Amino acid sequence: MHEHELEDKKGKRLFFSIFFNLSIVLAEIIGGLVSRSTALLSDAAHNSADVLSMIFSYSAVKVSKRKRDEKFTYGYERAEVIAAVVNSVFLMVVGGFVTFEGIKKLINPEVIDPKVMLPVAIIGLAGNILTILFLHEHHHDINVHSTLVHITADAISSVLVVTLGIVLFFKPLYFLDGLISLAIAVYMIYMGWKVFKRASSILMQVKPEWIDLNDLKMSIENLEGVKDVHHIHVWTMNGEDAFAELHVTLQNRSVDADSIRETIKNKLKELGISHSTVQIEYRNCEEISKEASQV
Repeated sequence: MHEHELEDKKGKRLFFSIFFNLSIVLAEIIGGLVSRSTALLSDAAHNSADVLSMIFSYSAVKVSKRKRDEKFTYGYERAEVIAAVVNSVFLMVVGGFVTFEGIKKLINPEVIDPKVMLPVAIIGLAGNILTILFLHEHHHDINVHSTLVHITADAISSVLVVTLGIVLFFKPLYFLDGLISLAIAVYMIYMGWKVFKRASSILMQVKPEWIDLNDLKMSIENLEGVKDVHHIHVWTMNGEDAFAELHVTLQNRSVDADSIRETIKNKLKELGISHSTVQIEYRNCEEISKEASQV
């Protein structure tokens, strides 16, 4: 499928998921208030985070599709990475709120009506699973991945809430409501931190994990006519496509610069770098700088 069509499909699926999950939030809030279940309300709070996450992600998809201009010469792709950062921070904040409420309910458990809580929790779980299946095709995209982390965490919390509802039919272990809320919160904070680190590394232009600099350097320096490689910079704009910039010193002036540059670019593509800028030199620029400083 063409890249543009994939982007349109991703946007449409996010748009549909927003309204689908919003209905789940309303059902869980009503069910949580009626049944007096903090676990269900924390699930609703987390699902609210899902909805906001999808709104951020959908907006970022729309912005990222804009064509680059004189001001944004790299384009708008990083809007999706920024959305991932916002989503991860929001997930951790909601996790903190759920932790606070869970501790309160653990200290002072309240009577919960499982006849209201269980059906609503099952509806929430079904909705989470459908949303995950709906968006899974785009899970490699960091923007959609940050949203999927929200939804997966919510699916896990829904499983725990359903389990709690079944247990309460047989035994009044109301303290489990607070305990489950804390378990949900820990998972939310942990996953939020993981996405935050990944998205932040992209914004900081950290080398992509799938690129080995030593392997890259050796692969190019082993090419006939190449003396050395230096000033190597490798980064990613979106967590998927790798970019590289490097200086290559040739052994002598008899080496065809255009031919070796093309060979190097092809070698970089084999190593997973789709876009590269290769500067050819006949003298190492660092050596030239040292000579200039001594004059």
